[in-house]
Amino acid sequence: MLQVKMTEAFKMEYLDLPVPGIGDDEVLIQMKRVGVCGSDIQVYHGKHKYMKFPVVQGHEGAGLISKVGSKVAGFEVGDRVTVQPQVFCGQCAPCRSGHYNVCKNLKVYGVHTGGMFSEYFAVPASKVLRLPETMSFDEGSLVEPVAVATGTIRRCGDLAGKNVAVLGAGTIGNLVAQVAVASGAKKVMVTDINQKRLDIAAECGIHACVNTSERKLKDVILEEFGDDEADIIIDCAGVKAIFNEAVAAARCSSKLVVVANYKEPVEIELPLFQRREVDMLGIMMYLREDFEHAIDLITRRAISTKPLISDYFGMREIDKVYPYIDSNPENVMKVVIKISE
Repeated sequence: MLQVKMTEAFKMEYLDLPVPGIGDDEVLIQMKRVGVCGSDIQVYHGKHKYMKFPVVQGHEGAGLISKVGSKVAGFEVGDRVTVQPQVFCGQCAPCRSGHYNVCKNLKVYGVHTGGMFSEYFAVPASKVLRLPETMSFDEGSLVEPVAVATGTIRRCGDLAGKNVAVLGAGTIGNLVAQVAVASGAKKVMVTDINQKRLDIAAECGIHACVNTSERKLKDVILEEFGDDEADIIIDCAGVKAIFNEAVAAARCSSKLVVVANYKEPVEIELPLFQRREVDMLGIMMYLREDFEHAIDLITRRAISTKPLISDYFGMREIDKVYPYIDSNPENVMKVVIKISE
């Protein structure tokens, strides 16, 4: 089988390997589609703080089960599936309290341990979720990023009657905004300086899509939400200046939620949080229930995923993916790798 391994920053190898065997509690997946994530790009540039080379990337995958371990129940050969790519210890305090997504020993397929840039992927059945027959493999590869969004909104609490501002209209920002709409928010606004991304957000049914290239976030929030302002501001942009604007724009007794993966520390005006009693939430990853919710939303067409896929590459073109993304930052949304047809 073909596998792609990143050996160091900017370098990868194409390997011809035997199809892996599986244990009694594992399944073998013939991978069909794997999405490229922002964290994958950080790995490519050697800027991901929590991984070491070499690594086989890929944590946003969908495929078909081709073999089932002897002790596996509930799955059959031919099932369409996706993978919840977390490996956690189950013993530490976060795990024992149900927060295994922030396990002290957390590993993520494709980042800290081998991932899905491979024609076949062996994985414990406990990490696998079945997809409906009606769901395409393209949609299946987007379940993981949708789960980031459903996990984010779950942490935000009940959105009924709430005004929500999402900063950044990339794939995650778009999906967070869509899930907020689907979760009953009163009004959802997404901001960006990339008009193409804002146009895609509008196509996906976001209430307000605002270009902030020449406008302050505080002014935009007042214009869109009125005196009630934003109950929740969700940072999916990961830009220092935008985060500082979000701090300045946060209303008293509101929430500021950080989803974006920052590469370096950010200085903040801490007294603004204290005096306004702003709740700040950090979002790392999802729980299984967030994957299940994501699959349900996609299946019911409660959110739209098709407009988010901007580009496809074949598996033997993976070495071209990252230079392409670097050269086309204004036009790329989600790149999907076609592992097999």
